[in-house]
Amino acid sequence: MPLRDEIFARLEQVAFPGFRYGIVRYGLVRDVRVEAGEVVVELIAASRRREVAQAIAQRVQEAVATIPQVRSVRVATAGDAAPPPHAHAEGRADVPGVRRILAVSSAKGGVGKSTVAVNLAVSLRQAGAKVALMDADVYGPSAPLLFGIDARPRPVGGKIAPIERYGIDVMSMGFFLDDSSPVIWRGPMVMGLIRQFLRDIEWGEQDYLVVDMPPGTGDAALTLAQQVPLAGAVIVTTPQEVALADVERGIAMFRQLHVPVLGLVENMSYYECPDCGEREEMFGAGGADSLARQFGVDVLARLPLMTEVRESGDAGRPITIAAPDHAVSKSFAELARLLDQALAGAV
Repeated sequence: MPLRDEIFARLEQVAFPGFRYGIVRYGLVRDVRVEAGEVVVELIAASRRREVAQAIAQRVQEAVATIPQVRSVRVATAGDAAPPPHAHAEGRADVPGVRRILAVSSAKGGVGKSTVAVNLAVSLRQAGAKVALMDADVYGPSAPLLFGIDARPRPVGGKIAPIERYGIDVMSMGFFLDDSSPVIWRGPMVMGLIRQFLRDIEWGEQDYLVVDMPPGTGDAALTLAQQVPLAGAVIVTTPQEVALADVERGIAMFRQLHVPVLGLVENMSYYECPDCGEREEMFGAGGADSLARQFGVDVLARLPLMTEVRESGDAGRPITIAAPDHAVSKSFAELARLLDQALAGAV
């Protein structure tokens, strides 16, 4: 095996700290140069945390130095200085026509993340922005149901055109699946799909591309953060402790990837009796506030558990479309206003 190929084979075994796959698969190896047994491995900066960069460099050194033909190994990093918020990191490219990419994430499934993403996209559109939504939650693509779309995208000019609904350009893996299709995805498949959705979809001119992320922390978030400059992330949670514990990991993950965490959305925050008006905090209270203080972020919205939200989503008409004057719709409008204000300089 040629020496350079053997070096890359070793580098494929070097895992990114805390993630499942290697730095080659995540696109962090920019170049490998070999001259008379002296090797230089150039990496793309992937974290503003110095200890993470040091751990990767040490693993690279250990992996390559044991190759018999290698006399010395030096690890260089492209862009050693940590980028400021909203800066375009080395190795990432804009999505043509898209001004801001906003990730809607949850560290845990079942917290209503997709409902928040869809209604946020609609609210941004209602405020006058041009908006697209990328449903990257391949394990449970919800956009077709929530938008009431029963169609397949069409090719246009060598790319795929998203489907427009309620003024939003929508793309989802759900458009390509039958109702009975099993959704069994491995990490590399998810990463490849996200890259394809970013590069092969004709998104057009958009002020926002809202990305409905798969739940959890891991490959999808790292791939997205490495492929394109994210303007920021919103993390959706519910008040109970088991969800909040996962949110800590989600915030830490985005910060490690130097993606600004814009704040928390506490979904199913409370239930209000429609007859008596009494409010019950079914899943606990105060947890999001505690996390917000701990990490220095804001609780951007507290959304109630309401039948109308579920019914409108099941009918393919988000609450912000079905009942724009509803209290929940007004909460989404305020959430959109806060995020647009926070991202005013992220272009």
